[in-house]
Amino acid sequence: MFQLYALILEISRGRSIFYFNPRELDCNWSWLQQHNLTSQPQWVWNRPFPYIQLKEQHNSELFVLACISEEYHKDELLTLLTSLVHLRSVKVLIEVADCQNPCLRSKLSMAQEILFHFPKFNMLNVALYFQFNKDSPTLYSFEAFPRFTLLQHNFTKSEGVQLFPNQMENLRGYTLRVVPETSIPNTIIYTDANGKKFIRGFMWDFIETFAKKINATPKVILPTWPAGRYLDELYALEWTKNGSVDIGLFTSPMNKIYYNSWCIMMPLERPIGIPAIFWHILKADALALLIIALSCYWFLTKVEGSLFPTWKRYWHIFLKLLVLFVICFSQAQLLFLMIFNPRQVPIDSFEALLASDLRIFGVNAEFYLMQNEFRARYATAFRLTNNVSEFFELRNSFNTSFAYSISSIKWSVMETQQRNFQRSVFRYSDLCLHETMPYSILLDEDSPYYEAIKFFSMKIHEAGLFDHWLRYSFYDMVKAGRMHFKDYSISIQPRPLRLHDFRIPCLCFAVGIILCLFLFTVELLRFYIPVFLDSL
Repeated sequence: MFQLYALILEISRGRSIFYFNPRELDCNWSWLQQHNLTSQPQWVWNRPFPYIQLKEQHNSELFVLACISEEYHKDELLTLLTSLVHLRSVKVLIEVADCQNPCLRSKLSMAQEILFHFPKFNMLNVALYFQFNKDSPTLYSFEAFPRFTLLQHNFTKSEGVQLFPNQMENLRGYTLRVVPETSIPNTIIYTDANGKKFIRGFMWDFIETFAKKINATPKVILPTWPAGRYLDELYALEWTKNGSVDIGLFTSPMNKIYYNSWCIMMPLERPIGIPAIFWHILKADALALLIIALSCYWFLTKVEGSLFPTWKRYWHIFLKLLVLFVICFSQAQLLFLMIFNPRQVPIDSFEALLASDLRIFGVNAEFYLMQNEFRARYATAFRLTNNVSEFFELRNSFNTSFAYSISSIKWSVMETQQRNFQRSVFRYSDLCLHETMPYSILLDEDSPYYEAIKFFSMKIHEAGLFDHWLRYSFYDMVKAGRMHFKDYSISIQPRPLRLHDFRIPCLCFAVGIILCLFLFTVELLRFYIPVFLDSL
């Protein structure tokens, strides 16, 4: 008896305790309630109807001590299961009282009858024993996977018996029934040249690796209706609730497995032209600074002799070095811009998009999912179509005539494809149509796989496996014939210089010659005009 109490104290440490005793029977653990567990929050339920508020006041960190009678155990079990709705992962220890020796039926068959109900309600952490006086109790538990198996142990600490072993660590080859989504790249179902059917995609990689970790065998469950009919998320959710499948690979904004956003896929900004590079060097403020410097130079050359007679030599050296610095700096900047050709100013807001000649090509159905205020304000930034095939054809061919809406998951696949191009064509912008949201797979709200999948998803993100599977989805789609190794970027071929390429240097040379002739003419006039006037 004391060995059982010791393990109960160990398990209940740091947990609230719920005592379920609807008939106020004299149970063996009543002594614990009065003496050893007084420092922990306790709830005692001595009524014959369910405590439906329990799920609103507690989470799964709850320890349940239940005392039921042998005669009315069916009704009391139903009351207990109803009280524990949405608390299916709690640990439950049941004591069957009023079971005198000999019982109306064997203890083994009765334990099997009681415990057989719990796996149906996705409750795996349940153990049972029969009321005793001096004898060491026999603990009854079960293995839910791959099928229900009743276990019994002599409850002695020397055996190292665990009250509630983690059954999700090993499912012993259990067939994990999975219904896949037809959306790519989440799951990709295809048939090879030999007629063999395959299923790939980053979500299938996720669930396949999860199944291996818990020693289960994934099995694809497909709908029985005719091919081509779309499997809605509501159908898959209903299948998980009624137990037809274990997991639905339908992404839904529930508990986080990955994050997804819906933003704009922008064509990369075009490089600025050669004329723009020269105008970048010779812009208005640079020309104004040059004119001011020349004016200061002319003025100082006129007054240097009278104001700074001793500094004349140093002043000439300083001016020459200043001119050399300005020329070298301008030439270096020009060569830098020629080698590392800058691009046009990126579009970083919807206002800038409206001011540009670029438009977002989208589908009417997606556009009307946006907020009314956004649609009214930026409607002119969109070019809409009802033809979904046209939208996918333009986006998948990297047509740079438009920008496109795309999810971050699908962009990861297209970015992997883009790495095989000669140069990048699109970028994933910060102009988003929907905020970033966490997404998960479909599970029943009381599914026993919930906690295991949650911890598994954290581990694969930490290891970088999820990002690897997501990038590799492109190669899965190539195998399925959905995408191809094709360079959609416009190749830039080197070509010889043409006369047309020299127009700007020739123009600059001509302007320089004209300026020199003008100054030369001014110098001549400055000399010959006084001579001409003296000859009159």
